[in-house]
Amino acid sequence: MIYLVQFIVSFVSVLFKGLQTQNVIGGNYIGSFTLAILMRIATVVEIGLIMETGIYLSLAPICIGAALGIVSSIYIYRRFNDG
Repeated sequence: MIYLVQFIVSFVSVLFKGLQTQNVIGGNYIGSFTLAILMRIATVVEIGLIMETGIYLSLAPICIGAALGIVSSIYIYRRFNDG
């Protein structure tokens, strides 16, 4: 169960980072402010989960979550802003 939580937190953390990049590029002050707070919360939770299970056992769920999170951020941004 902890690995599923790690996956979800990593996914959300990187999703926020990808969307944040687009907010900064687009000059979206409110979106950037809000996502900055959410990104820090996700990072603190992610670090806590890594400390709980150990770095080596955390690598797979965190890396897979991160990869899917960044691809999802591209899809979500383009879906709601370009088309």
